[in-house]
Amino acid sequence: MKRIIYICIMILPNLVFAQWEENFENASLRIDYYHSGRYQIDYFTIQSYQRLDFYSGSHTYLIDETNNGAYKVALFDKRTKRMIFSKGFSSLFNEWQSSEEAKRMCGNYEETVIVPYPKNEVEIVFYSRDSINNWQEVAREDFNEDLLVENEVPLYNIIPLHPVNRKLEERMDLVFLPLGYTKQEKDKMMKDLKDFSEYMFIEEPYKSRENIINIEAIEYYTEKSGIPGLGERKDEEGTLGVTYNMFSSPRYIMTTKLWELNDVTNLLPCDALIIIVNSDVYGGGGIYNYYATCYTGDKAKEVLIHEFSHSFAGLGDEYSENDSDTGLQPIYAEPYEKNITTLVDFSAKWSDMIKKTTPIPTPTTKEYENEVGVFEGASYMPKGFYRPYQHCMMRDLYPFCPVCAKAINDMLDTYSK
Repeated sequence: MKRIIYICIMILPNLVFAQWEENFENASLRIDYYHSGRYQIDYFTIQSYQRLDFYSGSHTYLIDETNNGAYKVALFDKRTKRMIFSKGFSSLFNEWQSSEEAKRMCGNYEETVIVPYPKNEVEIVFYSRDSINNWQEVAREDFNEDLLVENEVPLYNIIPLHPVNRKLEERMDLVFLPLGYTKQEKDKMMKDLKDFSEYMFIEEPYKSRENIINIEAIEYYTEKSGIPGLGERKDEEGTLGVTYNMFSSPRYIMTTKLWELNDVTNLLPCDALIIIVNSDVYGGGGIYNYYATCYTGDKAKEVLIHEFSHSFAGLGDEYSENDSDTGLQPIYAEPYEKNITTLVDFSAKWSDMIKKTTPIPTPTTKEYENEVGVFEGASYMPKGFYRPYQHCMMRDLYPFCPVCAKAINDMLDTYSK
């Protein structure tokens, strides 16, 4: 029996590598599409494709098994009908779709997904979650190379911040995009980039995994200092649509101009993106496999790690307050975030990390202050949603709890193994 197990272990990596070689080129397919619809209704309409001369994701982890994200894109080989790639993600449209406005009218948002470039004929399939968070196919379309458009590589300098000596497919490539810096503020921009690169590794588990996280920045300038959304400042050329006050939340920094943003960031391999905003006014945001944003004022280091853990690891907010009507989830469904539960299907969450003597739900008393439990109040709701720890980076900017740390480590493994 031991001999058979050894043989299987030796063969499996070669089999997975063969699947990559059989199905994909060492390049990326950028898919630009409109995501439209209203409450519980989705439409995906592909507008164009671009070919990028690199693919920064894993060559072995091709089928997404994390079950993260509000949506999923998949590639199916047309000859074999087999799924050869999948990736979960969320988006700004997903948050708008949960608003009261989405119950009264339709919305239309730019979105982009990047997948490995197929060697053979494939179908591109989009999935969305239904009212109880099960996957439902929404759109299916043949990949048509006639829709390929020329990729104009922008002329921006690349700034290495934290290089790692690993193959592209065995590391996580994090890109910083500084925004709201004039050319006269170059020294401040360089200092902020250096500081933010160091901030990434002040907390576990990122601190222990810095050998697989490659960080580079794009040297990008705007005509005015700062970004729109505060006071009288409106959308301005060069700011890529990034603004405060998204969905009427003053602190929420986001953009709806995904295609313009990707025109800049597609200059280099990018598994995760953080937009660093030259502003000391509190703000930020993070959406899974989308991007994160962060201001540069007090508490920026904690906000950076918090927002990045949304966008990279798909972790949910564990606090109970919300200054917007977006982002709310149904209480009768189990959330996909690894650190949030409604107890609808708690066995799929962190039940194996709780002591048998710990009550569920768990009282927020000193007895359980440093124990994994099920504490009520999370996902912007004081009742019905539960978190795994009394204090955590995803609630009140404390160090990560064991459940969130495991989720981050598991995600890092998908890029490095």
